[in-house]
Amino acid sequence: MKIQIAAIIATVFVLGSCTKPKPVINPTVFSLHLADDYDNNLDGVTVNLYGDSTDWANGTNVLYTTKSSDSGNVSFSNIPSQVYYFSCRDTANCWINNTAYFLGYPLAANQTTSIGLTLAGYGTLNIKNTSANRNPYEIKINGKVWASSLAYGQTITKKTLPAQSYSIEAIQLGNFIGYRADIIYGVTVLQCQSVTQNIP
Repeated sequence: MKIQIAAIIATVFVLGSCTKPKPVINPTVFSLHLADDYDNNLDGVTVNLYGDSTDWANGTNVLYTTKSSDSGNVSFSNIPSQVYYFSCRDTANCWINNTAYFLGYPLAANQTTSIGLTLAGYGTLNIKNTSANRNPYEIKINGKVWASSLAYGQTITKKTLPAQSYSIEAIQLGNFIGYRADIIYGVTVLQCQSVTQNIP
């Protein structure tokens, strides 16, 4: 009887010692550090993650959202491994990310992916056609066409332009004799402010 009990105990011990420990699976984490041009941490910035560029552009179907901490950090934990598009915006203090808005590859599974972003301060620019002769104008901003034809009395607006200086070109489209007016304005957009340039 003692031999049988000893055999049972030995069997339990052997079976127990053969159990392999479960591997530790790390969570999938996406973290960002948000700062300004002077490397100051930006807190209270809303960060939204989207599944594709259409939702990102339209601000629809947010998959995950959170706000940055006092240290400018944001972390999304235990999320699926996939490509993410993200927006970082603080409407109260006018901060936004204009670059690096998506991961060009699926988020690495069971790892922490960390990136740092420098956010840009933004303001609003309005261009209004106040032409004395009521002419339409083509409007370019830094050499790129913004409006192919801005009619008299109309205004076009960009609400989230990075705060900096811009070259605004107004090219007359009608009612000219010999040559058309081609006027260039220097306009500075300031953070959290709205500036209007009248044409001409």
